[in-house]
Amino acid sequence: MASDTRKFQVGVFVLGALAIGIAAAIWLGASRYFADEIFMVTYFSESVQGLDPGSDVKFRGVPAGRVERIAIAPDDELIEVTMSIRSNVHRVLRLDETLRAQLQLSGITGLRYVEIDRASGDALRKSPVLEFQPEYDVLLSTPSSFAAVQEALEEIYDNVMAVDFGGISEDIQTTLAAADDLLRDDRVQRILSSLAELSESAARVTANVERITENVEVAPAVDELRGVTAEARQFLADLRQEDLADELRATLREFGSVAQSTRSFVYSLQDTIDRLDRSLDNLETLTDDLSGQPSRLIFSDPPPAR
Repeated sequence: MASDTRKFQVGVFVLGALAIGIAAAIWLGASRYFADEIFMVTYFSESVQGLDPGSDVKFRGVPAGRVERIAIAPDDELIEVTMSIRSNVHRVLRLDETLRAQLQLSGITGLRYVEIDRASGDALRKSPVLEFQPEYDVLLSTPSSFAAVQEALEEIYDNVMAVDFGGISEDIQTTLAAADDLLRDDRVQRILSSLAELSESAARVTANVERITENVEVAPAVDELRGVTAEARQFLADLRQEDLADELRATLREFGSVAQSTRSFVYSLQDTIDRLDRSLDNLETLTDDLSGQPSRLIFSDPPPAR
């Protein structure tokens, strides 16, 4: 008797659990059926690996729906993703033409979801072109950041592979060979030797010119001229301060002194000019000799002792 009662209780428990499960399934299905959602479709020109039915659809990070179906588009090129979008989000999507759907990674699991956000620039113009009539309202898409990186890498690879490295290498080798032949040419060596000899000759000429003009002293004449100028200034100052008679007598005396100083300066200046003339004559003679016979700069006799 007790065994029959226990079996009855177990049977009632199993039937009750089954009824609850069926009711929950019906309720969930009905709530989803009567939910305030609208279907939209978007198309991707890239792989949707990691995106599955039931994946989230987010509007700027906020849950806005879910993926209902993933299939190949009627043109057999694009991937068609059908989404159920909340009605309030659907109104925003219809009013804003800058919104684009994009695939994003969900953490590090490799799963993906559809992110809806505003785009700008080239991202607005990269939506796939449809050659057929979709069943639902279309939400334009833009390539994901992974696709953009992959596209950039492929472009860089194509550009690198388009470079003619073989031709560049051959051009470099040809240039190096030509430069080596030029440096080994005897004419280049002779030119370099001539330049070295010319530099040495110029140094010797400079030394000879310095030796010839080392005894020409212009500084004493300049100093004497400065002294005369100072005396004349002092004379004029004294002439303004004394009486006329005293000024005249002083003027005569100063005039004699100035005349004597001027005469001495003229003699000194004349002597200096004579020395400069002789030095210029010697320099001109040396230049003519070196121009006609450059070897005399090395093999000529030394100058007589002073």
